[in-house]
Formats: sequence, C-alpha cells, structure tokens
Amino acid sequence: MLQIINIDALLPGMFIVKVIKQAGEITVATPGKINDQQDINSLIDKGILQVQIDPAKSTHLNTDDGLNDLGETYLNASGLSYNQQLEDSLILHNQAKTIQGRLIKRVTNGKIADIEEVNNIMQEIVNKAFECDDALGITTLLKDNDEYFLEHSINCAILMVMFGRSLEIEKSTLQHLGVGALLMDIGMVKLPLLLTQKTDSLSVQESQRMQRHIDIALKLLEPIEDINKISLTVIKQHHERIDGTGYPDRLRGEQISQYGRMAAIVDTYDSLTTSRPYRDTFEPADALKKMQAEDLGLDKELLSKFISCIGANPIGSLVKLASGKLAMVMRLNRLHPLSPNVMVFYNLTTKIDEVAQLDLSEVEDEIVDSVSPDDFDIGLSAFLRQSFFSK
Repeated sequence: MLQIINIDALLPGMFIVKVIKQAGEITVATPGKINDQQDINSLIDKGILQVQIDPAKSTHLNTDDGLNDLGETYLNASGLSYNQQLEDSLILHNQAKTIQGRLIKRVTNGKIADIEEVNNIMQEIVNKAFECDDALGITTLLKDNDEYFLEHSINCAILMVMFGRSLEIEKSTLQHLGVGALLMDIGMVKLPLLLTQKTDSLSVQESQRMQRHIDIALKLLEPIEDINKISLTVIKQHHERIDGTGYPDRLRGEQISQYGRMAAIVDTYDSLTTSRPYRDTFEPADALKKMQAEDLGLDKELLSKFISCIGANPIGSLVKLASGKLAMVMRLNRLHPLSPNVMVFYNLTTKIDEVAQLDLSEVEDEIVDSVSPDDFDIGLSAFLRQSFFSK
C-alpha cells in the first residue's frame, strides 16, 4: 500500500512515487529511490514538503515503532546501521591519524617525497562523507588533548569535506580540499617545540615566527608532483581574513578564494572546540555563537552555510534538555534545525542512566544548554563504544 509521509520522515532507501505537497514549483519528474542524505537535502532545498512512497519498492529498514533505537534501525543507502557507520568512521579517523603520524616523522627526518598515503586516505574520507556524514561528523569531537596536532589536521580535513559537500562541490575538488586541510599545518613540524607547545600567549616576535609555518609547508609541498593547486591554496590562505588582518599576504575580501575562506572557518571552529593550555575550550554550539557574534575576519555568509552544514548544535555535541536529561546529538533535522535527533543517556532528575533516542521535533522537549563532557566525567569514545558500536 502506498504511503504519504512528510519530507522530514524520508529515509535513504525509500522509493518515491510522486510529490504530494511542495512550497516551490520544482517537482520530482520521475519515480525513484532515495540513495542518500544528499538526495533528501536536495528535495528539501527544492521546497518539497510531502511525498508518496511505495514501501514494497523501498529498501530502508521498516519497524513497527519507528526509529526508537537509532543505533540499530537507521540504515543508510549502503545498508549500514548507525552502529556500523559510527564504527567505520572511527576506524577511518584512527587510520588517518596513523598516516598523519608517519607523515610527520618523514617531515621531521627530512622532506616529503610524495603524498600517496594522504591522497588515498582522503579519498576514503570523501567516500565516507557521502555514505555516513552524520557519523563521520561525530569523530571530529572525540578529541585527545595529547594529540592536538594530529587530530586538528584530520578534523579540519573531515569538516572541510563535509562543508564542501553541503555546498555541492564536486567530489574531485573535495579530495583536494581535504588534502589541503590535512596538510595546512605540516610546517609546524619544522618549528621549535618550545614555540609550538608554549602554554601561554605568544609575543609579537613569536607570533611572527609561528606564521612562518605556512611558508615552510609550501616549500615542503610545492615540489611534489601529485599535489593539486587547490590544496596549495587551502594551505596558503587558511589564515587570511576578509578584513585584511590575516597572514601571510594580508589579503582582503574576494582576494581570498572561497576555499581559503572555507578553510579559515573550519580551522577556527576546530581550534575553539579543542582544549589548549592558554585558553578555555568552547562547546561546539558556543564556538559557533562566538564565530557569529565576534569580528574574527570570517566570511559571515559562508559561516552561516557552515552552521547549516554541521548544525547549530553539531553532531556529536552533548546537550542538556528542558526535561533535565543529558543527550548526544546524533542526526540533524534539516527541516527543524533546532530539533535534531538525540540519544539520551542520563537523567539529572532521577540520577540514573536513561538510554533512549528522541526526535526533538516530535516530542515536548528541547535543547536548553550545551554540556561539557568534563562536567560529568564522560569519555565520549568510551560512551559511543558502550552504547552503539558492535560488540
């Protein structure tokens, strides 16, 4: 029997027969299956509000009680459960750390002969961004303060790819953007540890010396045949600011490429959400508010698009609900950005564990605050493994 559903209930694998209700004039010309979240986002962007689906031709997992257990019942277009998506994403993140670690050793011992491993892992990250972007986004918030340099570069690469995908940038370009983000701080390896690991603010002279990491990176990478100009642009411009206060060339406005302006945003966001000895860590939502409210020399139009991409309460962030429950944001809701899917794991009122998946657009509850994992002694990696990953 054919069913009519709202667009926010549409899942990868569902077979659309026709559009029932829409805000715009663009319709789905022919019936077809939804392959992934990007297809759904495209329909939302076109103003589609309600569609008719054929369950017999659909391949998503149907259950009597819907998505009550997000980890087990949400299948993507590749047939992976949310558990599997999370596990695959974390494995990929760890593989990227290993490759980045080997690259750093090569730079420390001399120079880079090629970036074949970097290109290969970035291709996997790009593919994973299309396959399970929500789960991949969570890995950028599983931070180890002792591995800042490794994780910052990888997180920026993942965020850059996700951001570019949301802007509908083609896959081959996403690959180059990710490589640039992964390598944009590689010049830091050649600077003294007393400078790069300093625990208080840098002097003017030290700041000027730190800024040399861009020139060092370009000198290391430009001779390599298989590095693309787009990647080099990301490396060169990720510290430029549209008000001219950035470096190394103090470019302004449109003098900075879109890729450079994107890199500035993801670099700033990941830096703010990572603990550093000389300043407090911002929770993801608070970091985005700071980036919006303060004049940090970022492209505000692109920043708004970045927030739409990762969510006002980004995937993987911990939040407190009005009901007194603690939860992790697991999936975004494109129609209701302030009401994502969350996984509740603790009730502050009853002081007991309470595990349940909630679609905040369908229940009388809402996010009232960001939560720091440290405030409740929560290890995010351990929490995810215990709650979602395959045993």
